[in-house]
Order: sequence, then structure tokens, then C-alpha cells
Amino acid sequence: MSEKTLGEIIAENLALFRKLNGLTQNELAEAIGYSNKSVSKWERGEGTPDIIILTLLSDIYGITVSELIGQTSRSKETNEKLRAYEKDRKALEKAKRKALERAKKQKKKKQG
Repeated sequence: MSEKTLGEIIAENLALFRKLNGLTQNELAEAIGYSNKSVSKWERGEGTPDIIILTLLSDIYGITVSELIGQTSRSKETNEKLRAYEKDRKALEKAKRKALERAKKQKKKKQG
């Protein structure tokens, strides 16, 4: 398995920290004065924001630029947010699966 490039790490971190902070691409774009297409492009690794925007994003997220670009380890606070995010995401996925199962049962009931 090959190591990720700096661009790939930055792209992943841009999406991760946006999600950890509960922002949509549109909300972030509006807050920083860019288009949601720019935010999407950065998160796909098709471009990287300049240092001014990286600094602004790190301020918004309460982290260092080094953490944002993956040059330093994630802080304790970031790791706690990440664990909570993953727990919430898993709970949401479980709830969606259960809802789909109930919907399938209801559909079978109506057909049968």
C-alpha cells in the first residue's frame, strides 16, 4: 500500500474537520467567502487552498495549520471530537438500517 501524498492528506483533513465542526460545504464556503465548488474541489484533492485560507480554516476549527495539513498529531480535543463523530455516525447508520428493515417488512406485509 502506498503512502498518501500531502495533497491527499490535506484533502481528507479539510473534509474531516469541516464535518467534525458540523458544517456543510455551503456553510463553510459562505463563511470564508468562497464558492462551495472551491470547497468541494479542495476536499477532492483537485486543488489546495492557499496559506491564508488554511490559516483561516485552522482558526475556525480551533486547530493549528500543522494539524490541518497533517504535519503534527491530532490534539486530544480533536481525537475526542472524532470519537464522538464516529459514535454518532455509527448510531445514525444503525438507525437507517433498522428503518429500512421496517420499511421492507411493511412492504411485504402490504403485498402479502
